[in-house]
Amino acid sequence: MHIVSAREFRANQSAILSRALKGESVLITSRIGSFKIVPVSDEDSLTTRICQGVREAKLIEAGKLPVKTAKDFLNEL
Repeated sequence: MHIVSAREFRANQSAILSRALKGESVLITSRIGSFKIVPVSDEDSLTTRICQGVREAKLIEAGKLPVKTAKDFLNEL
């Protein structure tokens, strides 16, 4: 496991993201909390659902779909 500060992450993003892409666990620590970096694949169903939600939100803004609440969107996840 590789642990870095937020400052170190900002300074070395490419190298640190490469480590995560290779499968190494990467934790970023900061004053607001700790975060784990993991790569997201195209097959990730959560990513697919988020993208679909963004598309739906754009259609709602354009008036092509009825308005949904944030709760409606979350219930669909």
